[in-house]
Amino acid sequence: MLDSIVENLCSVLKDFLLFILGIYNNLAGKAVGMLGENPASWNKDGWKFAENVNAVFLGVAVALVVIFFLIGFCSESVDVRQELRMESILRMFLKLSIAEYFTVNSITIVKNSFVIATGFIDKISKKGMSFEFEIPEEINAILEDPLNHAMSGWGGLGWTLVLFILTLVFLLVAYGCGMMILYEAFVRFFKILMLVPYGTLANSTLAGNHTLAHSAVSFWKYALGTILEAVTMYMALVLSATVLGSGVINLTSGSTGALYVVGWVLESSFVCMLTLGIVKGASSITQKALGL
Repeated sequence: MLDSIVENLCSVLKDFLLFILGIYNNLAGKAVGMLGENPASWNKDGWKFAENVNAVFLGVAVALVVIFFLIGFCSESVDVRQELRMESILRMFLKLSIAEYFTVNSITIVKNSFVIATGFIDKISKKGMSFEFEIPEEINAILEDPLNHAMSGWGGLGWTLVLFILTLVFLLVAYGCGMMILYEAFVRFFKILMLVPYGTLANSTLAGNHTLAHSAVSFWKYALGTILEAVTMYMALVLSATVLGSGVINLTSGSTGALYVVGWVLESSFVCMLTLGIVKGASSITQKALGL
């Protein structure tokens, strides 16, 4: 009688674990889908908003180009009659032309720069590396045939109830981490849509001297870091699934039967939280790795 109950409970437990991993994979899958998208195609209304704000900023930035150009000219010229040589004139007008180009086309350049991130993600995905968690064959074997894995009688029933409690905790961890990962993907897109219009103002400083042009350099560093942040987040999701599959934490080492399942559930919970931590820190990792 008890053995029959244990077998039925283990069958339910296996379906419950599949349900939990399905929730996590679904949420992570939505986040991955967003990471591989261009913001213009992700939400057309959001991108339209960015374009409208950019048009407002552009009117101001065009005037700033002239102002910064004059400031740069005055700060670099000690004696106008000595500095006004042909090469100096060409250099100043080249600087003005570059500033004008980047100011007017800033939003287009940022939009096209997303090809870098989407290209990396596409290449990684084609390598057959999956971000989805799966139940290992060892866990399937134990839950499908618990009686032959030291889970019979009252002891087996007790371990089965313990596994149900741990699995409920795992449900909360997986759901919470999955939601937060999806949240981070949304936050990234909102950051992009908000930073894009500032490019016109930042690029107008290119018309000035080196001190003024620091604003443009700072903008492009931040923009590149935010764009490539998607690649770091994607790698974190793929790496976590790989780590879980290899059992690198070794909580299941030397364990059999119910203890093996307990170790795997704890290991999975830890990896989910670890993945969330890396995804949340993707911006810092990317910027420090590239010196941005």
